[in-house]
Amino acid sequence: MEEALAKIRPHTSSSLAHQKTPATLLIAIESTLHEQKTDLSPTAYFAALLTTLDGSIQKKDISLNDGDVLPAELYLLALVVPFVPLPVVRNNLSTLLSLTAPLFPSLNQHAPALRSQLSIYFTIFHSLDRPLLETQGIRQTFASILQLSIDPRPKVRKKAADLVKDVLDNPLAPLARHPYSDQVAAWLTSALSEANAGPFAKAKPGAESSLHVLALLRPLLPNLPSSVRDYFTSFRIAGLNF
Repeated sequence: MEEALAKIRPHTSSSLAHQKTPATLLIAIESTLHEQKTDLSPTAYFAALLTTLDGSIQKKDISLNDGDVLPAELYLLALVVPFVPLPVVRNNLSTLLSLTAPLFPSLNQHAPALRSQLSIYFTIFHSLDRPLLETQGIRQTFASILQLSIDPRPKVRKKAADLVKDVLDNPLAPLARHPYSDQVAAWLTSALSEANAGPFAKAKPGAESSLHVLALLRPLLPNLPSSVRDYFTSFRIAGLNF
């Protein structure tokens, strides 16, 4: 973590707003922690960033342009949270979810902040137990991430696809398959059928969407129900290899 933070601090004098704001925020957080005589641990950064994020949302300071504070908060939180002990994340899960989940719709048009949000959710999904996975809000959030996994923006698409794969690769013990595998299989089937239906199926958007779905399918297939393989065989026969 310190190695990554050390690369950010010098940018307080940067002429680029998206570099300067995170650096300025980081220095301010560290100054506060020093004043409080708090060790600069991942947990301390995590707590300070949650407080800062909560303050921004309470003040409705939620603009997402370069140089705004919210993208900087998400960027630093995404950097810090993988180093925070999972029990600490679990203890703060309600707060973390309540602050970040409602941001997904507004983040959709702001790729850098959206990628930070997706990075945060890698850790969030590792922290969820079975009852939380089954809640409507978490399932809806995962559905949003699934949709982003075929986003036309390559970096967003890769981040979301990696997150979906990471979730399915880590089923909760003693389960052999993740509880979301059926949801993912149904979504893939629907997305590919939709992309290949209608008069515009061979047009560029439809073809690209099909390729994105198939690219997502390849690494996910071992974690999906066996019945799904038969369905996708028809697309292989049709020339859409995966």
